[in-house]
Parts: sequence; structure tokens; C-alpha cells
Amino acid sequence: MGLGRLWISIAITAICAGGAESALAAVFLLTNGGQIEGRLLNPEQQPRSEYQIEVTGGGRLILHAQQVRQVLTVSDDLRWYQQWLPKVPNTVEGHWTMAEQCRARNLHAQREHHLNQILLLDPDHKDARYGLGYSRVQDRWIKTDEWMQNQGYVRYRGAWRTPQDVALEQAIEQFDKSEKDWMRKIKTWRTWFVKARGREMQAREAIRAIDDPAAAAGLIEIVENEKDPAELRRLCIEVLGKLRTPRATGVFVQRAIQDSDPNVRDACLDELKRFGSAQAVPMFQALLKSPDNKKVNRAATCLAMLKNPEATLALVNALVTEHKFMVQTGGGPPGQMNLGFGSGPSGGGGTFGVSGNPKIVKQDLRNESVLNALRAIWPGVNFGFDVEAWKAWLADQQAPSVPNLRRDD
Repeated sequence: MGLGRLWISIAITAICAGGAESALAAVFLLTNGGQIEGRLLNPEQQPRSEYQIEVTGGGRLILHAQQVRQVLTVSDDLRWYQQWLPKVPNTVEGHWTMAEQCRARNLHAQREHHLNQILLLDPDHKDARYGLGYSRVQDRWIKTDEWMQNQGYVRYRGAWRTPQDVALEQAIEQFDKSEKDWMRKIKTWRTWFVKARGREMQAREAIRAIDDPAAAAGLIEIVENEKDPAELRRLCIEVLGKLRTPRATGVFVQRAIQDSDPNVRDACLDELKRFGSAQAVPMFQALLKSPDNKKVNRAATCLAMLKNPEATLALVNALVTEHKFMVQTGGGPPGQMNLGFGSGPSGGGGTFGVSGNPKIVKQDLRNESVLNALRAIWPGVNFGFDVEAWKAWLADQQAPSVPNLRRDD
């Protein structure tokens, strides 16, 4: 292809026929496969019925709108390029000047053409090499793309990435897609279970057959919704237990502590006993420090079920815990305190009295569930609520045995 026609092959902007055509240079693509170059003389006509064209090279003609398939218009910068291209001298300086002008006008393909022309004249022209994306590596010029490929990188979504990164991102995207697909399916089955009594058994069988970890999010959504039937929630807990995903462990811990249904709490604990005990124990230990005394005792009950000795020290420290309560004095017999709100020693809440100002008091509480957990983990050992005695015993258990250094002759 000649240089004089380069501009029309690689940098024209396509618009649909009948749009706002330029009154300047354009290419008219015909329905019969031909094309005409020229100027549109009636760009303002709306709706378009005909094209009045001044043909490049001389002459005028009129085409019916049905004869024109598409009009390609040329930008001001491209017209400038068409005008000056024949005047560019075939020298390094001439092509460099033109390349810089093209760069300023965002004529990228044309700039690349002139940089390549420079390399034909001067293969070591540094600026032209850099402009075309070359780098100097060990006394030779190499394009960045080639160098990156040689280093094992791949081009992915506009950036150079390692194949491992690309594979990981694609795997995550595929997992996200599968997760969304499972969410839709599980919502359908939930509707069948709750509302379509004729399809309840079908929903139960479909849920029980799940074996894809990507379905965990949909199952967890049901487990966490206390408005759903307990039977359905326990079924989802059973399936989550088979999938054994890390997120399921955290949900089981949360539900074992907070769920209002004791059967759901027990189901979560049963699954934690089958798997996930190592991950669950630190979570329950953290809850032993909760300001809510009810959570402290529930966490201890869970640890008693898991019977993991690693929880011993945390349980010892939680035998007696300090908690704050809002109380008010007055409104009753002298010296009586009425609970204001929150979980008191009995785990219940009270109301404000009729007189006196509310205030916050601290109170140490003995946690029977914590002691029961220690006794479950260490049968036959019981120091009651004597924290120091428990710690001394625990230190003795952890002390390394002293080898017998005596030598019998």
C-alpha cells in the first residue's frame, strides 16, 4: 500500500450513514461493494434522502440514500496528515519531525510508521527505538513485549502478569460465578421447602446432595437466618459439615454461641467436634473475655464439648470474671440494688426503679459453666474457683520431667 493512501486504511473514523457527516473529506461505502472518495456537499439534510458529493479528482454526483451503506469521515488531524505526507523527505530528520507531529496529534499508527522508517535508515536510532517500545538489553535492542514473554510473563487484561497470577484470578472468578449460581439454586430450593409443600422432599434431597464448596455461601445464608425453619437450618448445617470450608467453622462458632434455637446450637457443636475443633477452640477462648457473661458461659459450654486441653489456661482465667451492670438505688428497702439493664449475675435484665440515679457498678461473677468445662477436660481434677490453685497445678503439668542423672555402677 502506498504512503499516500496509508491515512485512509488505518485511521479513519466510522459513522453510520445518515448521521452528522462532515462537510469535508469522506469515504462513501456503497451497497454494491464499491466506494467513492470526496466531499459531502449537503451535510445538513435530515432526514437523509440523497448524497451530493464532490468527487476527489474532479466532478460531482448524486447518490440516493439507499445506495450508500456507510460514510467514513476523516478528522482534522488526519486531513492534516494527508496533506503533509507527500512532502515528508525520506530522511531521519524528516521522519522524526513527522513522528513528533503525529505524537502531538494522537496519530499513533502514523507515528509508528515514521519511527519504523527511521530504523530502516538508522537501525540504532535510540529515540526511535524507545518510541517503538524497545529496550537495550545486553548490547541488543529488544521490544518490551518480547522481553516480558521471555521472562515468562503473559499479557492479560492490559497488564503483564505471571501465569500463576492469571490462573489464580481466573479460578477466583470461576468460583465467584459458581457461588452465584449456587445461591440462585439454593434460594429456589428454600422456597420449595418453606412454601411448596409438594416439593419439600425434592428440596431436601437436592440440598443434601450438594458437594461443591462454592455452595457454602448459600447454605450459610440459611443457617444465619433464624426466621427459617430449624429443620432446614439443621439440614444446611449437616451439608456444611461435609463441605468443611473455613468459613463454615466461623459460622458454627457464632451460631453455637448466639442462636436462639438450642437444637441449632447443638448441631453446630456436633459438626465442630467432627471437624474444625483446632480452629474453633481459639474463637471460643476469645469469647471467654466477652463483657457479656452469658456469652462467657456459653463459650465455656462449647469448650467442654470439644474437650481440647489447649483451652485450659483461658478457662482458668475465666473462672471468675468481672462485669459491669447499670443499677440504681432507691425505690425499695434500704440497701437494695435494682438491675438497670444488661445481663446480670442471673443472666436476666431488670428495669429502672422509681427513684434514684442509675450508675454503673462492677461485679465479679463465678462462672459455673467454666468450672464444668475444666472438669470435663480434666476428669478427677477440681480446685473449684481457686484460680491460683488451678494455675499452680497447670504449671506442674507443663514442667519438663527431670532426667535421672544418677548412674548405677
